Amino acid sequence: MTKKIIAVLALSLVSSSAFASQAKNIVSGGGDGGNILGGNGMSGSFYTNDEYNMFWNPAFINGQKNWAIIENGANSGTSAGFVTDVSNFNLGVFLNRPASAHISTAAQTIDVVLGGDMGVKWGIGLTHTLSEGAPGFTQLNAGVIAGDFEPFVNYILKNTDGATAETKATGMLIGTRYHWGDWTPYAAYGSGKATLAGVEATESANTWGLGVGRAAKLGDVTMNYAVSYWKDGGANPSASEIPVEMMFTADAASWLVVRAGFSHNLISRGAAAGATETRLGGTFKLGKADLDMVVGNNNTIGGDSFGFDANLFANAGLTYRW
Repeated sequence: MTKKIIAVLALSLVSSSAFASQAKNIVSGGGDGGNILGGNGMSGSFYTNDEYNMFWNPAFINGQKNWAIIENGANSGTSAGFVTDVSNFNLGVFLNRPASAHISTAAQTIDVVLGGDMGVKWGIGLTHTLSEGAPGFTQLNAGVIAGDFEPFVNYILKNTDGATAETKATGMLIGTRYHWGDWTPYAAYGSGKATLAGVEATESANTWGLGVGRAAKLGDVTMNYAVSYWKDGGANPSASEIPVEMMFTADAASWLVVRAGFSHNLISRGAAAGATETRLGGTFKLGKADLDMVVGNNNTIGGDSFGFDANLFANAGLTYRW
């Protein structure tokens, strides 16, 4: 039995799943080095096709079938949501999804995403905090899919930290993705300005970057990889980095998908160098249900080490499709 478990873990070195889950996106990374979408795995990916991409471009909800998910993350708590079709539209509702990197995180959130196809696929979304007297925000999202272009915009209407000397912030994130054969170029620009105790900041905190991803078949293995450049215009305007992220995926059996991810900063200037990280995971196919897991990793997302302990399945999600 032990030998079989070790064999499954070894197969994770060539892996992935095409479905949405925090566990899958933790393995893949977002193609942004954590600068825009963050490292919590709940905001999709710029360089892979994932159903959670609807959180940065709501138009991606179009074409999705009926599904529901419950997830538990080591650093993000429990979240749940569903996507279903309503007449000629697609509707998604999610509870307690951790926020993206460009806005403050907060508990007790609700996401509502609505999309349709009128020749051009479109989508709108709202992310709002439900808790009172705690850090909170309200954000509107919109996007379209027009041919090979996938432009989007996210606008923060309200963002507070819940402190006595309350910080309020507004901000906007805009960008696009483009498909050019097997290649996927993308770019994003985020701008925000904070007001602390009634005093508005004199400069905006701007983060921008661009990158390119690609999907390739290596026999029975699919490899997705991306290289990007990101510039931080906030507290450390000289900071910049060039992250490389990749994910290998394969069907180990009719009931098992295995995956492995790797990320490394080629260059990191003006800030502490990002750690080189490896992450393993897999999906157990159980009829109409999928049990998606991270099998430990060598960083702080979901655990500090590999092993048959609390780190083994630190992040997991159960998806049901009908």
